[in-house]
Amino acid sequence: QGLPRATFVVATLFCLFLPCLLSIHHDVASCYRMSPACGAAAAPMTHKLPILRSTVRVSGGGALRLRGGDDEGEEENEGEVEAEVPTTMFERLKINQSTNPADHPSTLEWGLAVALSIYAAVGAPFAAYIPGLCDLAQRKPKEKKLSPEEVARLEREALRKEQDEEFAQAMMEDKIKAAEKKKKQEAAEAEARAKKEEAEKKSSAVENYTKGIKAKKEAMEKEPAAGDGVVMLRIRCPDGTQLTRKFKTDGSVGSLYDFVDVSRHDKAQNTADPSIHIAELAEFEYNLVSTMPKLVLSDRAASLSSAGITTSCALVVQPISKD
Repeated sequence: QGLPRATFVVATLFCLFLPCLLSIHHDVASCYRMSPACGAAAAPMTHKLPILRSTVRVSGGGALRLRGGDDEGEEENEGEVEAEVPTTMFERLKINQSTNPADHPSTLEWGLAVALSIYAAVGAPFAAYIPGLCDLAQRKPKEKKLSPEEVARLEREALRKEQDEEFAQAMMEDKIKAAEKKKKQEAAEAEARAKKEEAEKKSSAVENYTKGIKAKKEAMEKEPAAGDGVVMLRIRCPDGTQLTRKFKTDGSVGSLYDFVDVSRHDKAQNTADPSIHIAELAEFEYNLVSTMPKLVLSDRAASLSSAGITTSCALVVQPISKD
């Protein structure tokens, strides 16, 4: 336990002594720099610092030259700007914390730079509670200088990564395009299949309708002569066609439907494109409706008299909505 306690005491004394020393040096240096009287009085005691010079090239062919000391006889190039180097130890230590003695104007400043490096390495304890110490204790990360081989390796890795990303992006785009193409192909196939099924359904309906018309023609009785038990019926179709015929009152309602179907089929046969009209008739569903009296003849097995048709009247072909 004695060793950690001694380390803590030494660290505490160091934290208290270092800021005080730097503050005193900062104040004294400021006094010598700012006050003419102090500067004149202390002139014999000052020591000449090594010349610190740095030139930075700027755009346009000029340069920025940083220099210190008494070198007043050096010629300046056109386009160069001079700036003063920090003159206090506090300011210099904030910029330069190198552990190389050649980088400092005095042994004291080099020793403080070494002490600051050690202090920052152990975590800079109590730095937050002492003004100015946080700035001095901050350690700037050193940039690692890469060898040409490492630079080339990093460039190859970056290029390989970029190529892999481009390849992955291209693969993703290809997958999306393939999925879209497959989806369109499936939709087209489904549409073609639906059209084929619809065409087959219509073809079957037309075939069945044609067979039914043929059977109805063979079973249809001849038109009876006028007399008792015979009524004259006028039937109006949706296209405006008027169908007129005499029927027996004891005949079935279905005979009316057969007459309408055969008559409309024969009319469709005489058109310019019979197949289209016959296909429409094959899907057409309707009821025969009497206007006077108001009757819907839906029971095809019933007789005309039982359905209410006892006298001559007019009927209407009323389409049945599929909705």
